[in-house]
Amino acid sequence: MNKLPLIKEITRITNNLDIRVSTRFCAGNGAGKHEHEHPNLVFILAGGCAEKRQHGTYERKVADLAYLHAGEAHETTFAEIPTRYLSVDIKPVVFAENHIKEEHLINAINKSPDAKFLVLKIYREMLHNDDHTTDSIAMLFYEFASISRRINPKKKTPHWITIVNEQLNDNWNKTITLKELSQVAGVNPITISKHFPAYFGCTLGAYMRKLKIAHSLSLIKQEGTLLTQTAHVCNFSDQSHFIRNFRNYTSLSPKQYQKL
Repeated sequence: MNKLPLIKEITRITNNLDIRVSTRFCAGNGAGKHEHEHPNLVFILAGGCAEKRQHGTYERKVADLAYLHAGEAHETTFAEIPTRYLSVDIKPVVFAENHIKEEHLINAINKSPDAKFLVLKIYREMLHNDDHTTDSIAMLFYEFASISRRINPKKKTPHWITIVNEQLNDNWNKTITLKELSQVAGVNPITISKHFPAYFGCTLGAYMRKLKIAHSLSLIKQEGTLLTQTAHVCNFSDQSHFIRNFRNYTSLSPKQYQKL
């Protein structure tokens, strides 16, 4: 079998996490139908692909973060070239010794923009590659795993929280007031203020800024897009405000991320 035309830019094995950044330069089918011995987190840094799993085919675009279960058969077809992606292979001991469950990682991906930001910070630490990189990556991964614990997983989510979440995500680049959320969700503004941090892990303002930056990850990668345009689309007051927030959440400047 011919080897995949990949360039393995960075490989780091730390605290039972095998982290690799790879670039695919040729279009077509990847390794064929295959599976991994351990669970994997996969983040698309540039380009894109189509991933076929048992229950369907998923388009993986830039800034997409996915979770692959151990032994889960999948097949990847690369259309956009080059495609660069970061993968984190997670050994069983990581789950056992640190009381982490797969659902913690999946909930983090599905419920919080912080998940993507932390993966980008892991990538940034790999670029540093100094005496602190190993410990820093481990700390970032465990912060990733703890996201869902901060978002009140023990209680059944009230229906109004679901409405608020949908409203915020559907209007991520607009200004939404607490009063407007109250009217849509049918609950008192005080109720939202009191319980919002427990279900979203931060204040309303911080959550909206995170959503804007999360959406900007794909916008920045569009060919010919200027940072001023992205800042405007994401409803930031100006480009400098956008850049400050982007760097704060991802540890990269927009231009650094654009070049990945």
